[in-house]
Amino acid sequence: MKVVIVGAGEVGYHVIGALYRENVDIVAIDLNQAVLDQLKSEFNITTLLGNATDSDLLERAGAKEADMFLAVTNYDETNIISCLLAGQMGAAKKIARVKTIDIGYDTSFTEKHHLGIELIINPYQVAAEHLSNLIVHPQVTDFHQFLSDRVALLRIPIREQSPLAKSTVLSFGQNAGIQQCLIALIQRKGSYSIPTSDTVVHPGDDVYFFCAISQLDRLFGFLELPNRPLRRVFINGGGHIGFALAKRLEKLSVYVRILEISEERCEWLSSHLDKALILNVDGSNAAQLRAEGIEHADYFISVTDADHVNVVACLLAKELGAARTISLVKQPELLPILHERGMIDVAFSPRLLTARKLLRFVRGEQLSSFLTFVNSDVELLELHIQRGVPCEQLQLSGLGLPAGVLVGAVKRGEEIFIPRGDDSLCEGDTILLLEQRRHRKITKSLFLEPGEFSSPPLDSDREKTASVSST
Repeated sequence: MKVVIVGAGEVGYHVIGALYRENVDIVAIDLNQAVLDQLKSEFNITTLLGNATDSDLLERAGAKEADMFLAVTNYDETNIISCLLAGQMGAAKKIARVKTIDIGYDTSFTEKHHLGIELIINPYQVAAEHLSNLIVHPQVTDFHQFLSDRVALLRIPIREQSPLAKSTVLSFGQNAGIQQCLIALIQRKGSYSIPTSDTVVHPGDDVYFFCAISQLDRLFGFLELPNRPLRRVFINGGGHIGFALAKRLEKLSVYVRILEISEERCEWLSSHLDKALILNVDGSNAAQLRAEGIEHADYFISVTDADHVNVVACLLAKELGAARTISLVKQPELLPILHERGMIDVAFSPRLLTARKLLRFVRGEQLSSFLTFVNSDVELLELHIQRGVPCEQLQLSGLGLPAGVLVGAVKRGEEIFIPRGDDSLCEGDTILLLEQRRHRKITKSLFLEPGEFSSPPLDSDREKTASVSST
């Protein structure tokens, strides 16, 4: 498999880091020689210096033989033009990161042949989609959907008074009585583990659940989590992400207040939003926050261009009574710090969200998508079971899966179920598989046909997260 990646910034770096250990021929193109030197030293890949709109450069990169051509620079025009040129040369699949050019879609990605580009991904819409998922489910601090959006992987902090605190994984299954739900992963003091049936959940843990979307209310009810409707969301920063989020929340009938310091931008927002209240105020000013009733906010979300403004504004809003805070953080190294200090409820990096979204579409025939976790060797794969793989028609209990491997959910036709030990997998099934990376060879031999493209690893020394929650 050959992949050409245009743009070796933060998004490109994480895509390369996810692919370089596999049987993938990677060529990276960038305008910065120092960045390319670092990539070549760290990953030992082919690098080319120059502008990707130069057809001669693309020919040297082997664009015509590329199975995947990704353009993820900070410049929309470069990304679109380079994809068009690569397509003319014969690149099989083209993916472009497009931020500000209006292509007529109010979605985070468009998997259509628009302009001859198979996938156009908008990082602002990716961030807005992620935030709206968190807001719609205020009980959770991370939320992802799989298996045709019918199963969620969600993270819930466990408090001292939680019915799950000091219980085993087995007792949760027995007492909750939710057949399409199980405990998938436990995050404790910064480390992740795939639990066994006798693992005890402690107060302060972050627990990840696999749960059918239709069963979320039952899960929240068992955990005695409030399910009150959202009333007020404050958005600090009326830029691209703030605007995209407000548009989504307007459709959900959520009362939105946007705090924007630029009067000119306030006028633009007022003319492009139907219901949101636009306020020309400083979201990091305590007196102005009090005047706008911050103590009644269900969420305070800061998405300005400055990390320090976002962090300070969230800390201030929390101190003044906002129920929950979410901060945009551009510097990935700040994410684990905010998590460990418990300063903000959720912090996220739009670029890392974009990289993770992109990687869900860089796949082989069997691997649909995958997800990685902060500072962890655990990864989640969405796999299609094909005829002839060793796991087919064998009971899961007979596969000899080691601790650290979990088949969490199965989609068979229109049916969704959580498999038990006496269940078997069939050709055509799609499964969610959690694994520790040291078990990759075992899972590949069981679930993937020889020679298929398998789950891309991330360098654990450099891995960052796209969404971090405090406990």
